[in-house]
Amino acid sequence: MTISLQRALEHMAWANQEIYKLIAELPDEALDAYATDPEFPVREILRHIASSSGSYASRLEETAPVVLEQPKNMAELRELSKILAVNDARLLKLVDLEDKTISITRDGETTHWLRSTIITQAVHHSIEHRAHAVSALEARGYKKVDLDVFDVWGFELSLR
Repeated sequence: MTISLQRALEHMAWANQEIYKLIAELPDEALDAYATDPEFPVREILRHIASSSGSYASRLEETAPVVLEQPKNMAELRELSKILAVNDARLLKLVDLEDKTISITRDGETTHWLRSTIITQAVHHSIEHRAHAVSALEARGYKKVDLDVFDVWGFELSLR
């Protein structure tokens, strides 16, 4: 078996769903929690994760990205989680593309990136912001999510 980014993407998709599910069990007010910046509460962090997952896939598919709305409550967060699952599945389908440099135009500026760089960034971006969301929740007294449960080891154990 060749080592690839597929396992990292599978872990990302699994951890995203598991963590969104746990956060959705909290009261709606938890979406307003923030760590240090009230302009970046949990509702925005979770929207950003889901929207960015789709944007990374869109870059690789060469389609226009869709910017998602912040969830107003936990019911909307559960719907956002479904969109995130679709976006993560899109990335998984793209993991076997030929790794070549592609042009990306964002905010009027064109840059060039390897496809593997974009996929790797998608994985790291998700991890960074899941930790950010959980830290924001913990800063406001919500201790529902233990990130250590959702590491790669936990993912592999969940498959057994």
